[in-house]
Amino acid sequence: MKEIDMHEFNPPRYTWTATTAREADNVLQAVQDLIAAHLATLVPRGGGEKLQTAKTAPVTLTVSLDLSGLIEQINTQRAAAGLAVSLGDGA
Repeated sequence: MKEIDMHEFNPPRYTWTATTAREADNVLQAVQDLIAAHLATLVPRGGGEKLQTAKTAPVTLTVSLDLSGLIEQINTQRAAAGLAVSLGDGA
């Protein structure tokens, strides 16, 4: 009887840090790509079975998002635009 070589797959844990909006988009895409790749390994034929499996496949994802720097830039831009309007009015 031929012995089957079974290797257990130990899942890695991923942690990313993004400091710009572009980096955040790239991290989110990387997460989606990794999930899709693992689902494709679990359900190679895809289709409806893959969609159904995705609904119940256990995955833990924690997202912490701090937009304070971006909001600060928005507020600064709005304040500068308001000042420009005031100066344009002869104030």
